[in-house]
Amino acid sequence: MEPDPQIRFRVDQNLGMPHKPDISLRIIRALCKPELVEEIEGNLLERKDMLGYSSYAGLFKYWFEVLNYLRPSMLRSFRKSKNQGSMFIFNPRLALRNLLKHKSTTFISLSGFVIGLLSVIFLYFYIENEMNYDAFQADKDIIYRAKRLSTINGEAYGVGVTSGPYAPALLNDYPSTITSACRAYPQNGLVEVGTKQFYEEKMLFADTNFFEFFSYPLAIGDPQSVIDDVNTVVISKEIAKKYFGDLNPIGEIIEVDHEYKFTITGLLDDLPNKSQLDFDMVFNIELFNRYDWFHGWWYNGLITYVKIQTAQEAEGLNEQLPQFMDKYMGEDFERNGSKIGLAMEPYTAVYFNNKTRFDRVNHGSKTNITILGLVALAILFIACFNYINLSIAQSYKRAKEVGVKKVLGANRSRLILQFIGESLLIMIFSVTFAIALAELLLPKFNNFFGLEVIFTWSNPVVIYFFVGLILTILITSGLYPALLLSSFKPVSVLKGGKVSLGSNLIVRKGLVIAQFSISIFLIIATILISEQINFMKTKNLGYNKESVLIIENNNLEIRDKKEAFKEALRNHPNIIHVGSASGAPGGYHDGTSIQISGQPESIKIRTVFADPEYLKIFDIPVVAGRGFSSDLSTEIDYAMMVNEKVLKDLGLKPEDVIGKKTKIPSWEMERTIVGVFKNYHFLNLKNKIEPLGIMMGDFHRRYLVKINGHNISQTLADIEEIFAEFSPNNPISYRFQDDMLAQHYLDEEKQVRVFMMFSVVSIFLACLGIFGLASYSAQQRQKELGIRKVLGATMAQIMTLISKEFMILVGVASIISIPLSWLFVSGWLTDFAYRIDLTDNWSTFIFGGLIAFAISFITISLKTYKAALSNPTESIRYE
Repeated sequence: MEPDPQIRFRVDQNLGMPHKPDISLRIIRALCKPELVEEIEGNLLERKDMLGYSSYAGLFKYWFEVLNYLRPSMLRSFRKSKNQGSMFIFNPRLALRNLLKHKSTTFISLSGFVIGLLSVIFLYFYIENEMNYDAFQADKDIIYRAKRLSTINGEAYGVGVTSGPYAPALLNDYPSTITSACRAYPQNGLVEVGTKQFYEEKMLFADTNFFEFFSYPLAIGDPQSVIDDVNTVVISKEIAKKYFGDLNPIGEIIEVDHEYKFTITGLLDDLPNKSQLDFDMVFNIELFNRYDWFHGWWYNGLITYVKIQTAQEAEGLNEQLPQFMDKYMGEDFERNGSKIGLAMEPYTAVYFNNKTRFDRVNHGSKTNITILGLVALAILFIACFNYINLSIAQSYKRAKEVGVKKVLGANRSRLILQFIGESLLIMIFSVTFAIALAELLLPKFNNFFGLEVIFTWSNPVVIYFFVGLILTILITSGLYPALLLSSFKPVSVLKGGKVSLGSNLIVRKGLVIAQFSISIFLIIATILISEQINFMKTKNLGYNKESVLIIENNNLEIRDKKEAFKEALRNHPNIIHVGSASGAPGGYHDGTSIQISGQPESIKIRTVFADPEYLKIFDIPVVAGRGFSSDLSTEIDYAMMVNEKVLKDLGLKPEDVIGKKTKIPSWEMERTIVGVFKNYHFLNLKNKIEPLGIMMGDFHRRYLVKINGHNISQTLADIEEIFAEFSPNNPISYRFQDDMLAQHYLDEEKQVRVFMMFSVVSIFLACLGIFGLASYSAQQRQKELGIRKVLGATMAQIMTLISKEFMILVGVASIISIPLSWLFVSGWLTDFAYRIDLTDNWSTFIFGGLIAFAISFITISLKTYKAALSNPTESIRYE
């Protein structure tokens, strides 16, 4: 009889679990005999208190219970046939028994799927986090960033920062195209609240419409007016906790740089996704309205955003921007002898455009995402190949089982259902273990790769993706073995007990080749990427970066006592040189055009303002003329040095420029070239060496300290103490030069770690599979091996006989993977102006294949050695 609807409602309501139980109940009602449905549902209800359904373990137990009710005796009849009994419908207990019967195969398949799914879980959420940057921005599709366009050495590049006048001028000149504009100015400074004092790196000064223009959520505050007053600030929850604990921060006062006081009027809410603009505090940018630099067209430190309703309008605006630049900067262009351009860059394209120079927003890499996605799929494919291979390899063992069931009336569709059911059971175990391991290993994963991956299992898109992925894996890896096993003819298998795999051997060999091709590819790529990273770290940069400390010149106290502070540092016994400069190698270098007397054309150069110690600190040799002299009182006003690249681009010799007057029109400045210094990599190895000029001047943002390397920890402590004497109200901020340079190659370092980890995983999985295949090969050929031993075959000959087949497959995989890895690494290296030569590293490609050969041979030998030692009498008797 049909169950009472009220009982059904009660059962559905009480089975509150992570996955809705009504799906399982529908399965029970659809497949089980009607007269048993009520009893089954009642049993499920009774089991509720015994199983913890709020956990994944409880959920798994529940579904195992549901599957158990799909036993043949409880299933309703869908098709009447005298030759078809219900005994052949999938039974989870029988499937589990079969899996336990073949422990080694099950372990290899389960391990492969767990590792593969674990890799996919980590990499999927990493890619999802990257692709969802700024997804919360409601108007992201109509926001554009104003990007300056320039050239140097004939190479075009973009600059992500502009100056204060751009936004109001764009609004004024194109009111019908640009609906609104907003400026953002990332800064840092010392923040004080009572006795708490911290140097904050994530401060942002913005226009008053910032929270209307963007969709950054506010927990407290009105987006339309929260920073209307020039002395107001909005802070994040993290900052609020840091300075005020659990107190309400609204209305409280914070002090910045001992000079400015701001009232907290808003509190930022947690962001649903990460953003390219990274900040913890938002101030009113009108604070800088009193300064001349804020109104100058050449002070480029701000980010200018505009809203344009359609892409067509943006394209039309880009065509008009050359006239815009000429209107406001034409005189400067004419005076400088060079121009800069302007373009509107879609907001959605900014995050992945890491080619833009001197940018002040976060960036990601689409190349990294593509590579990681392919690596994850490759790992998963290897796991699937293992399962298919092992299923094919052990098919002869299950031939009799198939033959008997067919004789007793099972048709092919029901056998397919049985074998796919076994695959499904392995997938259920794999998914459960993979999710549990992912949750457990997430902190270590983030720490190892320097990431902030977050699992969002509740997201419907995530659920759909993984359900689709699992179904795809099930069909890919489970369907072919099921079709193969169910195709055996009962007469053949029952008569001989064995089957001929025929063309399926080709499939099996093809899968082994695919597995090792992927593994060898990853091994070669890992080694070569590591070589490039090592090349960048060890290449002679033209200067000495070792033991150079960079101290931020970030407050008025230390600026006013600059020379006294430098002198105090020089008196320390472990300090060799002390200087100051506007920047250091690897950091920001401004650009301008210079006109050398007697030369018809101007040249664009990078610039550094420094004192006479700069070249000494970095051991940069002077190749012509002289260096800066602190003895000449007028040196600071006129002296300039240029690198060899300036001479090369102008086709001049040192004697042609030394002593010549040089005009710098954009800064209304005139200098005299007193010397030429040797080229050095003042940017990084992704960029070619550009023309550079070093000038004496007071615009120094950093102190540069060269220490001798003795007792570094005590020297640093002494430097901190000296700094505190000169600037007692400000904390010191410093880092080493080589650490700053390492920041340029963080993405590449992450790539090396990813390739290293997953190449190890891939080769491990491939070896698991080849170990399983070698096991079955040895078992299948046990009688042959016994006869050979009786006839005098040695242990080495027996091992070679079994290993030879697999070694040939690994050799074919090497032939396939070597050209593919060459093409991939060649493309990857194009991002670097200075890179390794692949022809000089040809041995790496051979070495990658040899590693795979060695590992696979050792893996196979572990199994074949046992087979070679076996008693030939028992082998010959074995059937």
